[in-house]
Amino acid sequence: MGVDRQEEADHGRVVGWNLAAMTEKDVEAAGKLWAELAKERAQLDAEYTVDKVEQEATLCQKAMSSVLDATAKKIRICATTKRWWNADIKERRRTVGRERRRRWYSEEAARAKAELEKSIRRSKREMCSDYLKNMRGAEVWRVAQYANHRVAMTVEALTDREGNQANI
Repeated sequence: MGVDRQEEADHGRVVGWNLAAMTEKDVEAAGKLWAELAKERAQLDAEYTVDKVEQEATLCQKAMSSVLDATAKKIRICATTKRWWNADIKERRRTVGRERRRRWYSEEAARAKAELEKSIRRSKREMCSDYLKNMRGAEVWRVAQYANHRVAMTVEALTDREGNQANI
């Protein structure tokens, strides 16, 4: 996404930041900015009240948001967001389009399409695997609703004690 489009996208609700795209320089800048902001904050101790702790937590959240706004690219996540889409898939998609325009159907076009589909499957598998690796505790059970509950395609016939099969 170009800079102009990113600025246009900022008018919507920003849900997060693309931390994976941050360079070492960005990470260092974020660390310095965070250290600078954290210096100004008092250390929590036993005499802090619940209200003070909540106030400090809110300030930390705002500080972290400002650090990430300054150093990381903003992203919006919605129902149509494809987190698995990457530069490799983008290039393969261009290749498929180019081959289709060159010749409607050819072995090169079919091979390019197969490579694109394989790349998409691999990327989705890796994204899902990373997601599952980062889950903790009871979060794992959230994934159960997306699992494919496969019931055996064939079921054994019901029989009574004498071995007679039930008629359906």
